[in-house]
Amino acid sequence: MNSVPGDAPSRRVVLRNADLRNLKPVLQAGVGVRAPLRQNLRRFLTDDLGIDPAYVEDRLQTVFLDGSPVDDFDEAAVLPGCTLALSGAMPGLVGATMRRGGYFARLREGIAYDGANGEGENAPSEKPVVFVKLFNRALDDLARVLAVGRPLLVEWRWLKDLPALENSGGDEADAVWLTINFAD
Repeated sequence: MNSVPGDAPSRRVVLRNADLRNLKPVLQAGVGVRAPLRQNLRRFLTDDLGIDPAYVEDRLQTVFLDGSPVDDFDEAAVLPGCTLALSGAMPGLVGATMRRGGYFARLREGIAYDGANGEGENAPSEKPVVFVKLFNRALDDLARVLAVGRPLLVEWRWLKDLPALENSGGDEADAVWLTINFAD
C-alpha cells in the first residue's frame, strides 16, 4: 500500500490471543497508523506506538525509514506517508552491517538515513499516516502492542484470514481502518 485511500471504511474485530498469529503476515506487509505531522523517530516509537523506551533503545537494532537504515532515533524525522521497518538484530554480515550503531555501520554510509531522505509524499496532509512494518524479533514482541485498540490501515486482501469482521462486506474497498481488540 503506497497511499492512503480517501474513503477507507472502518471495521472492528475481536480476536482470541491465539489469533494473533494471523496478524503477523499483515504486520510484516505493513499497516498504516495515524501519525503527527512531524516528529523524531524516538518520540513516534514511544509516544505514538506505545513501545517501551528501554525496548526501543536496547532491542530495536535494525530500523529503516523509507528504505534507509537509521542510527540516530533523535535525528530521524517521521513524516506522514513514510514507511518505517522495525527489526531486532539480524544474523550474518548483512545484519552486522545494518545494525544500528554497529562496527560495520560505516560500510553503509551511502544508504544511511541522513535527514534529507523521504519526503513523506505518499499521504495527503489531511490524513497523516505512517506505514509500519515489523520483522523477526520485533514482530513477535510488538505485534500486540501495535495492533490492540488503535485503528490500522490494512489492505482488504490481508483480512481474509481473520475471523468475521463487524459490518463485514466492503471487500470492494482497497483498504480498511481496522480496530482490533482481544477477548481473552
